[in-house]
Amino acid sequence: MLKAFSSYSRSSIEFLVSIPSVSMIIMIALSPIIARIFSERITIVLGLLIAGLAGITPAFTSSFSLIFISRIITGIGFGLINTQAVSIISERFTGKERAHLLGYRTSIETLGQAILTLIAGQLLILGWQPAFLIYSIAFPILILYLLFVPRKPVSPRKSTAGKGSHLSQFLPVLISALFGGLLIATNTASSLRIPSYIVENNLGSTLSANRVLSLFMFAGFLGGAFFGKLFTYLNKYFLPVLLLTEALGLFLVPISSTIYFIAIGAFLGGFCVAGVLSSIFARLPEKIPSNFLNIANAMVLIGCNLGATMAPLFLSGMEKIYPSLTTPFIIFGSIFLLLSIGALIKNRG
Repeated sequence: MLKAFSSYSRSSIEFLVSIPSVSMIIMIALSPIIARIFSERITIVLGLLIAGLAGITPAFTSSFSLIFISRIITGIGFGLINTQAVSIISERFTGKERAHLLGYRTSIETLGQAILTLIAGQLLILGWQPAFLIYSIAFPILILYLLFVPRKPVSPRKSTAGKGSHLSQFLPVLISALFGGLLIATNTASSLRIPSYIVENNLGSTLSANRVLSLFMFAGFLGGAFFGKLFTYLNKYFLPVLLLTEALGLFLVPISSTIYFIAIGAFLGGFCVAGVLSSIFARLPEKIPSNFLNIANAMVLIGCNLGATMAPLFLSGMEKIYPSLTTPFIIFGSIFLLLSIGALIKNRG
């Protein structure tokens, strides 16, 4: 794309990658209002159609302006379906079944990201434009949704004023959003720094670093897949145990002298982040009344997206504290260790 748009700056081209995230976050923030205007079915159908059509547009045009606009619209499409991907489970299922399904959702999200990135990479052999055809996956998903997902029963609308907006209900949502942001920021920072740490410390080749990164992503898939069982088995100790394991995984990276221990640390980190993130969405319906659930899910998703966006800034700030590749692992590891102790004390209290 840099060659195709040589008259544009590198930053302008790179902005095409990040601009959908901006419009997506805006749409997620507006999702509670949209939910009052459109039904769940209409919102999901519109979201998938918009994401699919706008997503594949760059494959058929070489106009920078049109591509820029299409990327903004793609983010709007994803923003429409983002909260629904969680609410569609939270509003239809309860208890262990809800926990298992939310775990599977996280698991498939990670697996889908890995597979679609791989396919897009293969499409790049044909040029940069065919790679955008990967967004056509929205159309078979739309067909599957229309064929297999039953309509949500229509219930009388309840006002979110008063009880729904009370501080006692808003505070846990805000904490969950900040917690989700921390988890995703840690995940993003780890995926950026682990390969660099391996290569720059001569612990392995670029290929070895990529394999460790693949293991990191696969661990996220397993973390979601086994979330339901772990959530049921560990019960109130689920959060302290996984947060402690996450801290241990992060600490393993800077103290490792071989790539194998780094791989173990990466696996533990990826597994635990996916599991804890699933628990956030599983516990929200227990804390929040159903009429406030859409807003709650939107706030947590905004927190997660901001965490991913802010991760490079966090890394830059940490480098100013101590310019070393190990600094993020030590700082994030210490945060999760403290959170684990806090969660354990809270449970015992």
